[in-house]
Amino acid sequence: MDIRLINLFKSYKTSEDRYIDSINGINVDINYQNYVSFVGPSGCGKSTLLNMITGILKPTKGEVYWGKYPITKTSDKIICEIRRKKFGIIFQETKFVNELNVEDNILLPLVISSIPVEQKIKYCNILMEKLKIYNIRKRYPDQISGGEKKKVAIARALINNPEIIVADEPTANLDNNSAIEVFNIFTNLNKMGLTVIIATHDERFGNYCKEVYFMENGQIKKFLSKESKQ
Repeated sequence: MDIRLINLFKSYKTSEDRYIDSINGINVDINYQNYVSFVGPSGCGKSTLLNMITGILKPTKGEVYWGKYPITKTSDKIICEIRRKKFGIIFQETKFVNELNVEDNILLPLVISSIPVEQKIKYCNILMEKLKIYNIRKRYPDQISGGEKKKVAIARALINNPEIIVADEPTANLDNNSAIEVFNIFTNLNKMGLTVIIATHDERFGNYCKEVYFMENGQIKKFLSKESKQ
């Protein structure tokens, strides 16, 4: 599924009854199976943009197209259904149910799925093996490291077999080795055919992505493609 962002604006009302634009006139085409990062400092609008890409927020002005669907003209029910089937989302704050172990946290998105339990567990085991977290599957969130939590969040985002992975600051608070490991995970997911969309302050992601959009004050200030970097 291709994603198109057309003249996007997102405004917020301040306590002084003024409106400020968090996103200010963004136009981007994200083709199927692309690997894209939005790079910029905190407060530049990256997270807001990701929330509009995933349909969690609707733009104040402009349009987001998921294939043929314009999200401002599509019912919330259909948006939720498409998001559930097509998207795997990794939020900046990796939140888990502390009373559940790693394996059960990964399986949570499939609670209402009609997939047989044995099949769910088999696929979960495959993901945990690939991400090298199978040995911690029975541990609880407070018993694992920050890097391990990121991998668990990635596995949870993949458990519904999405077409598109969206991640907000996936390397935040990670040491260098863990960050590089996360870079490589997303690169491999893209090689497997997934569309990968990242928001990050970490400019190193630009070395892995096919397209990089540099953001400042809610706008795209610079664009680089893999071809232009070579």
